[in-house]
Amino acid sequence: MNELFRWSKVFTFAGAIVAYLIGSGFASGQEAMQFFTAYGPAGCFGAVIITLLLYIWFSSVIMEDGRRLQLDSANKIFTYYCGRYLGKFFEIFTPIFLFLVFSVMIAGAGATLNEYYGLNPQTGRIIMAVLALGTVILGLDGLVSIVSKIGPAIIIFAVIVGIGNIVMNPSGLAKANETMASIKVTKAASNWLISGIIFPAMGCIMLAPFLAQLGKEAGSKKEAKTGGFIGGFAFAAAVMVMAYGLMASIGDLYNKDVPSLFIADKMFPAIGILFSVILFAGIYTTAVPMLWLSCNRLVSDEKDKKFKILALILTIIAFIGGQFSFSALVNSLYPISGYFGIILMLCILKTQLKKKEVPSVEIKKVS
Repeated sequence: MNELFRWSKVFTFAGAIVAYLIGSGFASGQEAMQFFTAYGPAGCFGAVIITLLLYIWFSSVIMEDGRRLQLDSANKIFTYYCGRYLGKFFEIFTPIFLFLVFSVMIAGAGATLNEYYGLNPQTGRIIMAVLALGTVILGLDGLVSIVSKIGPAIIIFAVIVGIGNIVMNPSGLAKANETMASIKVTKAASNWLISGIIFPAMGCIMLAPFLAQLGKEAGSKKEAKTGGFIGGFAFAAAVMVMAYGLMASIGDLYNKDVPSLFIADKMFPAIGILFSVILFAGIYTTAVPMLWLSCNRLVSDEKDKKFKILALILTIIAFIGGQFSFSALVNSLYPISGYFGIILMLCILKTQLKKKEVPSVEIKKVS
């Protein structure tokens, strides 16, 4: 009997993975600059290859395990890979990390409106905090679903901006090593090897429950793995293009909070305006699920008054955290989570090597 395989489903899975990963960090160019561009042409290439391979690997593996296990709670994928106690740690750590990402999104919104329109950073922060809180409290998930369609648009714009800047400034890329020797570019890690590992490791923590849930919709092993493969490949490839695009003008943008917007505006002001709008929408579509997931971990019923009060409290705390520099938050929070992500990836690898088969009914019994 032939396995069910639908290209429409595969690309839906891949698109969902990319859209979930896109936020202020990627779209602004901060992730690409700190984790890849900062290490020069050769180091960037090495880090990108590692990132590409790891994203493809764990995305396809978790998608298939999600399909096979059909977990009643996606968070239990941590127990499957890491065991009862370490798995419980990740179940607790992940929503905390997602809440911190929400704070980064607020900071990113402030940086975007400040850097492009010259507005006080508080303006963007307040707008994003209010929009996210209002959406979570009112349950306007349909609006998020509509706006989240801009995920592919951000990828397309990022690729256009990256390739466009390389084409327009080829000498900048050729002289990148020379330029970077005279400036101090913020790095996510001490060397490109570690950076290339902790970047996808951070993504693994964010994606694991999401991929486990997404995999349940796959009709076959091939469908699940192919969707994970293409999704992981597409995101890593977009990061690579963005990283080298930034490198071509690194001397002009290394101290910018939103370097991708700087390039877009330099190429053509109209593109900069459009990209700033798309970037802000992308931050919004990431901020809302981060806040919702953080609240849902403590109060499962979103219609409960306690859920709404919790959402308000967490938004206020996140807003306070968002007062820090956007680039500084990316540089501190993301690498730390990446090191925890390495532990998770090792657990996934151990499970794969042992070919451990745990029936879904056993997973469901794990508290």
